[in-house]
Amino acid sequence: MSQPDKALLIELLDYPRKRIVQSMELKFCPHAGFFNSTDLQCIHCHQGMECTWMNHNDELVAVEQKSVQELRQQLLIAVDFIDSSLTPHHLSRRNCECENCVWLRRVQKVLNIA
Repeated sequence: MSQPDKALLIELLDYPRKRIVQSMELKFCPHAGFFNSTDLQCIHCHQGMECTWMNHNDELVAVEQKSVQELRQQLLIAVDFIDSSLTPHHLSRRNCECENCVWLRRVQKVLNIA
């Protein structure tokens, strides 16, 4: 099994960034979506995973310095997020052409996951 191209893995992070930010409720966030591991409000926030993921993978982070394995792991987390946001309508994903399903199929192909 060959390693995927690092530039392609970085490119694949764009879509989940957009979706995660869209899903976040930042109106009352005292840190504007920047996870603070010492703030109890952040620790107990229902958006902790999203904030943590964004803080490790947004456009301001030098993701090109991450290893291929780290990028793969971050994409797997993003796959779980996108997959969990799908409605039951998406049970037939092989035929669905929405952005979520197209991205999921693309990542699955690149990462060789079923």
